[in-house]
Formats: sequence, structure tokens, C-alpha cells
Amino acid sequence: MASSENIHHHHDHQQHAHGDAGATSWVDQDGRVYHSHDGLAQHSHVPIYSGFFSTRALPFHSRDYNERAFTVGIGGPDGPGKTALMLVLCQFLRDKYSLAAVTNDIFTKVDGEFLVKHEAIPQERIRPVETGGRPHAAIREDTCINLGPLEELSNLYKTDLLLCVSGGDNLAANFSRELADYIIYIIDVSAGDKIPRK
Repeated sequence: MASSENIHHHHDHQQHAHGDAGATSWVDQDGRVYHSHDGLAQHSHVPIYSGFFSTRALPFHSRDYNERAFTVGIGGPDGPGKTALMLVLCQFLRDKYSLAAVTNDIFTKVDGEFLVKHEAIPQERIRPVETGGRPHAAIREDTCINLGPLEELSNLYKTDLLLCVSGGDNLAANFSRELADYIIYIIDVSAGDKIPRK
């Protein structure tokens, strides 16, 4: 039970007891209220993400498209057709827009080679990235390995649109909003209802 010295904060209809009267709070660019009691551990009392489309993270309205073209991220687990979608998008859009693509694999360049083999767009506009670890980390937590090639391609070819496909990974393979302006997530529903439900 909280002592009388504890301070009760109230955010989003949830109460949380703390023993530090020197807590600082701030609002991030998306309007979420965060606070810290030790200057290090930042947290909020926003309810856990519900999974509803209407409550997804919104795009950054302040992003400068002169630095990097509008970027579409394509994610999902192994095998639902992410790279095949990349191919079809390239074929459909390449005559109307300046395109470039970045592909992610763990230790290979298979997806990039697939796009080159099928002449999706000119080879020099395709950058295969080897993440060396879980692909979702390279599109969600530390996006530098993708941001570099995307910015380079954007500058070299004055692209209108950049496509970035994640290596097949688990259901946590969501794109950081710093990396993707629009996100397409592909699943395979033929194996049953488990993945669609999750």
C-alpha cells in the first residue's frame, strides 16, 4: 500500500503510485504523456496498444521528403508473398514514377536477387541489405542499416517512391515510423486462423 509520502499520478484514467516527489513529465510529438522519477526510466500510463487500425502510430507530419522520398514498408512473416508484391508494384509503377527498392535478408541477398532476375527495376536501383540478425530489429528498433541505402537511392535517382521489404520474421515485424511513411503487412491466411487473429 502506498505511504502518505507517495504521489499519485493520474493519466488516461489509470492511477499509479510513486515515492518520488521530484518526478518530471513531458508530452512527446505524438501527444503521449511520459514521466520519469529518476531521470532515466521513462514511462507512460497509456493503455497497451490494442491492435486496432484506428489506434496505430500515425505518420510523422514533419518529415522532409526532400531528404528521402515517400517510403513504403512491406513486412510480414516468412512466405506470404512480400517480395512477389514488391515485384508487382515495381512492374506496375516503374513507368509512371521514379522508384528504388531496399530488401532485407538475414545472411543472404535472395530477395534483391529475385527482383534483379525478374527485372523489376534497373539493378542499380535495388539495394539488398543483410541484417545479420532478426530482420524486424532492422526495420523497427535500429533502422540505420535501411535508412542509409534509402537516402542514397533517393538522392541518386530523385525518387518519387521508395519500397523497403523486411526479411520474413515473426509477428513483431512492424516498421518504425521513422523508416516507413506507409506500411503494408502481409499474412498467409491459408494455414488457419491463428496468424490473422494475432
